[in-house]
This record gives sequence, structure tokens and C-alpha cells, in this order.
Amino acid sequence: MAKTSPEERWQRHILERFTALRQSGELNSLRKKGLTILGRKRRFTGEEWFKSFSGRVSCPGYLEWFDECKAVGERFGLAPWTVVYACLVSGYKPEKELSVMEAQWPQIRVVTENRDPLFLQLLSHEAQRLGLYVVQRQGSVETTLLNLDSPPSSALPASQKPPRDVAFRLRVETPPGYPPEAAQKLQKKGDRLTKELLRRLGYSIRQRLRDSPLVEMADNLRVADGQLARNEAYDIIDDIYGPAGSMKDDKKRRKLVASRRHKLKERLLKPYKP
Repeated sequence: MAKTSPEERWQRHILERFTALRQSGELNSLRKKGLTILGRKRRFTGEEWFKSFSGRVSCPGYLEWFDECKAVGERFGLAPWTVVYACLVSGYKPEKELSVMEAQWPQIRVVTENRDPLFLQLLSHEAQRLGLYVVQRQGSVETTLLNLDSPPSSALPASQKPPRDVAFRLRVETPPGYPPEAAQKLQKKGDRLTKELLRRLGYSIRQRLRDSPLVEMADNLRVADGQLARNEAYDIIDDIYGPAGSMKDDKKRRKLVASRRHKLKERLLKPYKP
């Protein structure tokens, strides 16, 4: 027998909430009231529903009825439109729309404190391509930005691009009771999306962080210096290994010093470039 995944257990829990709503008897009275407000005897087909938005919201009493649906949904932990669909749309099958059934469903958001309009436009566009929403934070206030289908009309100059580590962060949000195993998988998905979004924004992608004993040798290897003259490389070799050694040892040590300096520059300097 196949093991039930955390996501499947959560989906079954959501469907259980909907079953509880249906068994409560509250849908019948809400459905009758909603149809009366809209002047209908039968529920909408899916096509009719999507074409009737402006007509519905302009009907006197419809928005107040929607608020009633929202209050009922909150008691059962369901999104308001789940209750509305169940009342007014024929053939509604909630098990096919689990991602919009919950009052609080797992989400991954891009959060930024940047205020540059061009960068926000670029960030919003690339986030949209990955199926993410961007939230701009200013102090304690957060605003969800309108994600843009089209890219900015002009390229973002490198001087305008914020440092990578403060450009944005990805925030994983899970409702209370969400299975920890599923939340862990969602966090891993967020890590992958972070790297992909950085790549699309033109940032270098830092590799997985691991300690390196070479870091302690940065000063001795003079990583901050530019291209070394030949005699300067010998000075480093003498500082680290001492002056003794054969010609063969000397050649190997020069290559080793050059290799270590390159690796440290990649590790310590390159990741912080925009």
C-alpha cells in the first residue's frame, strides 16, 4: 500500500472541512438567498459565472451576501469564494481546486524593501514568470505589488541594482496545522526559486555554504592584491613554506599558491558582486 504524502493528507483535511460545511445545512439557505438577490432560479454554469462579474457586484445586496459567505467560510477554515462557488456554480468540484479552497493556504512570497521603481518592475516581472507575488515592505507596512507580464522598457543599470543579499527575500507561509514534512518540502522549493530568481535578475548565485580552511590563509595569500609579480609569488611561498625546497617543489608550490588565491577570490569576492 502506497504511503500517503504530507500534501495528500493536507488535501484530505481541506476536503473534510468542505464536507463539514456541506453537512451543516448552511449552504442551502445561503444558496437560496444568493440566487434571489441575483434574480435567478438556477445556478450559473462555469462560463456564465466568469462573464457575470460586473452584473453580480452591481446587484443590490450581493456584496453583503458575499460577506455572509466569507463569515461562514472562516468558521470552516475555507476561502470565501469556495462558499460562493458551492452556492452559485453548478458542477463545482472542490477537489479539483484545492489551491483556492483554504482560507489560508501555503504560499511563497517575494519580500523586498527596495523602492527603486525600475528594480521593482523588473523584480515583479521575473517573479510573475515564476508564479510568485512580490510584497514591498516599508517599516511595518506591506503592500502586494501588481505583477507585470511585460519587462521594464529600459535595462536596469548595474549602479541601480541593490546588493544581492538585500535585494529581496523569499518568505514561506504555512497555515497552522500544515504538516511539517510538507512545509520542509515547500522550503526547499523556495530555495530553488530564490536561486532561479537571482539568476534571472542577473546576480551571481552563491554555492552551498561550507567552511573552508583556506579562508584563514587569505592574508598570507594576499587575496586582496591584484595580479602578482613573479617575485611577489615567491615571497608568499617563502612565508608559507619557508625558503627550502627543490626546483620541483618550487614549481608545485607556485601552482598551488595560484590555485588557492583563485579559489579564495571566487569564494570571498565574487559572491558579493551584483
